[in-house]
Amino acid sequence: MKQTLCEKILAKAAGKPSVTPGEYITVKDFTGPIFYSFKGVSVLGMYMDAAEKISGKKISNGNKYIYNEDHNSPPVNADSIRFFKDEHKRAKDIGATCYCREGIGHVVNVEQGDIMPGKVFVHFDPQASNAGGVGAFYTNGGRFGGHVVEAMAFDEITLCVPETIRVVIDGQLKPYISAKDVWFAVQNELGPDGAIGAVVEFDGSAIEAMDIDQRMILCGEISYVGADTALIKSDAKTCTWYKENFGIEAEEISGDSDAQYSRVLHFCAEDIVPMVTYPPEVFTSCPASELKNVAIDQCIIGTCIGGSLSDLRIAANILKGHQIKEGVRFIVSPVTQYVYSQAAREGLLSTLADAGAIVIAPTCDVCFGGVGPLNPGEVSLSQQTLNVPGRSGSHEAFIYLASAATIAASAITGYITSPETYYREG
Repeated sequence: MKQTLCEKILAKAAGKPSVTPGEYITVKDFTGPIFYSFKGVSVLGMYMDAAEKISGKKISNGNKYIYNEDHNSPPVNADSIRFFKDEHKRAKDIGATCYCREGIGHVVNVEQGDIMPGKVFVHFDPQASNAGGVGAFYTNGGRFGGHVVEAMAFDEITLCVPETIRVVIDGQLKPYISAKDVWFAVQNELGPDGAIGAVVEFDGSAIEAMDIDQRMILCGEISYVGADTALIKSDAKTCTWYKENFGIEAEEISGDSDAQYSRVLHFCAEDIVPMVTYPPEVFTSCPASELKNVAIDQCIIGTCIGGSLSDLRIAANILKGHQIKEGVRFIVSPVTQYVYSQAAREGLLSTLADAGAIVIAPTCDVCFGGVGPLNPGEVSLSQQTLNVPGRSGSHEAFIYLASAATIAASAITGYITSPETYYREG
């Protein structure tokens, strides 16, 4: 039976030769649940309490669990330090794997080989779907959730095999076009409810040419079209990325060429232009050139769907020899310590700093205003995951979302600026 990539992964995880959309399966072979820190909220403790109440037993064997200390990190006061020490101990006491200085967990867990191509993993945060970029299947039970508690209580999860929507992007993207621009174009086509309950599988020659970190960025916001998760096949490029960067052996896995999809969308890569999502919600995007009169106060490169090595490379390409416009705050937070170190070795961070950027450690705090808050009336151009009012400080501030290239070009002019005139070939 011909299978999509999603169906192949789920069949393997369930120990079945094949599965079909609408079929309920039980999965015991998965990684997780995966948690992260958040000051004042014990996410791990909350789920442990719920699982213990349901199962009637104490959670003690958490060797499959992962705890990432990436929010409110580094801690800013004594209360935060005490909280994180308690959370770290809680995770260690049940045998969980802990990452406390490596960076943003959604990417760290891929770099460390905890999340691998062809495998299922459980996480409570939909942004963890970014690991679909290496061919890993994220789940928390779709729109209704519940898989985290179920996994903790029973060490298995039951899920309904979703239908798959195939998004094919063929052709060659312009060198200053990245996954953010591609995503905004796809989101405009699908709309906020265009993939409810489905898996979106990206394919095509433009996807095959993408860097692995950009593939992950492309998959990271898939919940905003209602999808359960997103997937991209694990190919030779994926395996090389794991091996050369992290010394990890990975496997190739892809769907069958004649598998059945619920819907197929086609995009021409050459038609995709620099895009910007404008407030007050993530569903409204337009070409950056249409917003050229919007002045900006702050720029951010970072978050779990930004701050990648390829993002830092293109930002440095654009900013080299330029100065950030006076009055514009430009914060750069590489997504992981690995990316930070590699960017430093390549001289990217010094190029960004010479232009006037403030380079900080990897942290989720740039995404929710823990770092880089906005005052009333201020405008930010950012790689954040959300741009709703109040996401970064004042409810009267305005957050626009864009690619690293567009952000870098805009930092030079002080206005939202399409990056093509600033990008250097070669």
